[in-house]
Amino acid sequence: MNFFYLFITVLWYATSLGAYYCPYTCSADPLKQIYPDQNMCTLMATIPPELKGLSYGVYPTCDIYNTDRFSYNKRLNWFPNAIFTPSTPEQVQHILGQCIINQLPFYVRSGGHCYEMVIPLGYTIDLRNFNNIIPDPTTSTVYIGAGCKLGDVISALGAIDYAIPTGTCPSVGVSGLALGGGIGFLIRKCGLTCDSIISMDVLMANNQLITVSESSYPDLFWALRGGGHNSYGIVLGYTFKMYYIPTVSFLQLRWDWDPQTFSDVFNAWQKWVTTLPENISSETVFKYKDGKARLSVNALKVGAAPFTEWERTFLRYNPTTTALYRGNYLGAAALFASNYTFPFSKTKSKMFFQPLPQRGVDALINWMRVLQDEHFHCEAFWGLGAGNPGAITKTHSAYFPRKAFGWALGFIYWPYEHQTIRALSLISETYCQLEPYTSPYSYVNLTDYDLGPSYLNAYYGPHVDRLIQIKNLYDPNNIFHWVQGIPLETP
Repeated sequence: MNFFYLFITVLWYATSLGAYYCPYTCSADPLKQIYPDQNMCTLMATIPPELKGLSYGVYPTCDIYNTDRFSYNKRLNWFPNAIFTPSTPEQVQHILGQCIINQLPFYVRSGGHCYEMVIPLGYTIDLRNFNNIIPDPTTSTVYIGAGCKLGDVISALGAIDYAIPTGTCPSVGVSGLALGGGIGFLIRKCGLTCDSIISMDVLMANNQLITVSESSYPDLFWALRGGGHNSYGIVLGYTFKMYYIPTVSFLQLRWDWDPQTFSDVFNAWQKWVTTLPENISSETVFKYKDGKARLSVNALKVGAAPFTEWERTFLRYNPTTTALYRGNYLGAAALFASNYTFPFSKTKSKMFFQPLPQRGVDALINWMRVLQDEHFHCEAFWGLGAGNPGAITKTHSAYFPRKAFGWALGFIYWPYEHQTIRALSLISETYCQLEPYTSPYSYVNLTDYDLGPSYLNAYYGPHVDRLIQIKNLYDPNNIFHWVQGIPLETP
C-alpha cells in the first residue's frame, strides 16, 4: 500500500514537472513522456533556468516535440535540448543571449525544408512565427518575415499580380533560399532571389538588431546575399523589390522513356536555351517515378506575347504531352510547384559552365536505366539560366557562379529507412560519373555534407577569402557556426 501511494506521488510530480517545463499540451502518460528520447531527463537537466518554462518553448516533455524536432528530411534523426518558436525580436534576443552566455550550441531554422541538418545537437531557434507579408504596390516593395514559405509568398503577391524571383517548392523557406542565392523561373528576367533584397533586419553576434543594406553595412549586405547561412547573424525579415507580372506563359513538354529520344531532346534543349531572350527561362527534368522514366522540358515566358519560340526545336520530337498555360504568374506557379512526400531524401548538385558533352548525357541516361529495377523516386534538373544568364549577371554578391551555363540537381527520395544505403550509393555513383563534365562547384542551398572540407571552394569559389574577412569583422568569436559555415580562417 505504501508503495502504491509513493508511485502515485511520483507520477503526479513527474506530470506536473513536465507541464511546468512545457507550456504546450504535454502527455499525462509517463510512457509517452519518455518515448521521444531515452535521454529526456538528461536533456532537460542541461537546459539553463532562463530557457525553461518559456511560452514559446517546445521541450522533450512535450507531445509535439517528437514532431517538431524533425526537419523536412527524416533521414536525419536527432534530439535537440529544446525548440524555440519566438514571435518577437526581443524573444529571439533572449534566446541568443542565453546561448552566448552559457556557450550553448544552436542553429536557426526558418520554417522551410532542408536536405541536411545544420547542427545535430543543442537548441533550435525556429522563426516560423516571423511570417508577415506586407506588399506596397506604390513603391513596388514587400516586407517578408524570415519564417515565410515560398507558397505563401507566391500566393500573397500573385493575388495582386506581383512576384519576387523564387524557387519552385512551396515548402522552402524564403530566408534560407535568399541567403544562399535563390534559383527559379524568373532568374533571367529578375535575377536570383537575393538580387531583389533591398534591406534585412539582422540580429548580430553582439545581440544587437541592425538594418543591413547597400548603404549601411555594404560588406555584410554583400556577404549575406549568397553566403549568409547561419554564419553572420540571424535575419528576421527582408524588404524585397517586387515585380509587376500580370501575364506569363508556362510550357510543359514530356517524353516517355526512350534513350535515344532523351539524348536528342536534351542536346536540342542545350542549343535552344542559348538563343532565348531574357524573359524566358527553361529547365529539363529527368524523372523516374513508379517504374517509369520521363524527360520534361519546362519553360516560363514573362509577358503577354505568344510563346512560340519552342515549336521549331521540339515539335519534331513528338512529345507525349504538350501543355501551354497562359495567364497570371500565380497560376503558372501552381503548375511548376514541386512537392515531395517521401520522408527520406538526398540531393547533390553541380554548376556547369558549358553544355554537357555527349558522354555526360550518356551518364545521365544510364542513371535512368539503372533505376528501372529500383524502387526510388529520382529527379535531375538542368538549366534555368543556361547559356545566356540575363539579369543574374547584373548584380554582385557572395553568390559567385553568375555566368554558369546552368546547374545540375540530383534528387533522390525514398519511403523506407532500410533503403537508405542503396539510395545514397546510387546518387553518389551518378554524381561521380558526371563530375568530369561539370565543374568543382555546387549550389550552397543544396547542403551536401559529402563535400567534406572542400565545401568552401565548392560553394563560394573565389569569394572565400572575402567572406572570411567579413566573418572576422562581424563575428570574431564565431558565435554563428555550423559544420559548413564561414570559418574565421582558411582551413
